[in-house]
Amino acid sequence: MNDLNEIIEEAWYHRDNPEVLLRKFHEVYDNYHGNPVYLFEYANALDFLGKEHEAIPLYEMAIKFGISGKKKTQAEIQLASSLSVTGENKSAVDILNRVLNETGDPAALIFLCIAMFRSGEARKALKTSLNFILSGNHGLLPKYKRSLSRYLDEMD
Repeated sequence: MNDLNEIIEEAWYHRDNPEVLLRKFHEVYDNYHGNPVYLFEYANALDFLGKEHEAIPLYEMAIKFGISGKKKTQAEIQLASSLSVTGENKSAVDILNRVLNETGDPAALIFLCIAMFRSGEARKALKTSLNFILSGNHGLLPKYKRSLSRYLDEMD
């Protein structure tokens, strides 16, 4: 894995030169195409360069091949984001709903709301984000939780 980390670091060193960045990942594809971390990083590079259609299958393979921990959450969020960018908002919303429920990660929430908005569900996106905020106990929320919950229920 140490070699792979060096390969990934070297590839990302060239982030300002898209041809070199992609060549670095492509050169080692035959050696690492079954490695979920490699697949995730290659997908990430493609995504970074606006090649979402090419990134999607690599994210899916990284997840299928067992990427784990924080990188799994990142892979799922980035897969969903790429799906949303390419117009597959239903799939994006499904993935991000699950990730948000499993992790509670605010990044998943934001990407979820964006995917909802892109699919024409602005009201649902707003309500989802407000419910997430209301689920916390920051500031004066505990004092107003009951009335704010009622107001949110009225949004249906």
